Amino acid sequence: MTARPRLPNPIDSVALASLNTPDGWLAYPLGDDVIEGQPDTRMKLLRTVGVKTPHKSVAFFTSQPAKFHWRFDNDEAFVLIEGRIAITMDTGERFEMGAGDGVSIPAGHTGICEVFEFSRKFTVVTSGTAD
Repeated sequence: MTARPRLPNPIDSVALASLNTPDGWLAYPLGDDVIEGQPDTRMKLLRTVGVKTPHKSVAFFTSQPAKFHWRFDNDEAFVLIEGRIAITMDTGERFEMGAGDGVSIPAGHTGICEVFEFSRKFTVVTSGTAD
């Protein structure tokens, strides 16, 4: 998997971002994980660390139609804001989602993500323990 961009945010700062503005979007290349299509994935980070968690990514994420491998190295939860996707987990379970649907996936899983139409989500990824 291609290395993902990371931005430092002061740990105690308030982060504000909009899905609807062009500023702040970063390329999120998927490299060899792409099975088909050209996802042109992008993200807009709001947070990269938490006050009580060593890793916490809070971001908007977009993708064009495509199919790609996805590893859930950390706990991940997201709400699909726009579009239609399906995730087929390594367990064989398949989750189809539309705008307004949310999911929480524990670390350690892998799967195949299919993006059927342009999609946008709001995601939170965490690892570590809170004190």
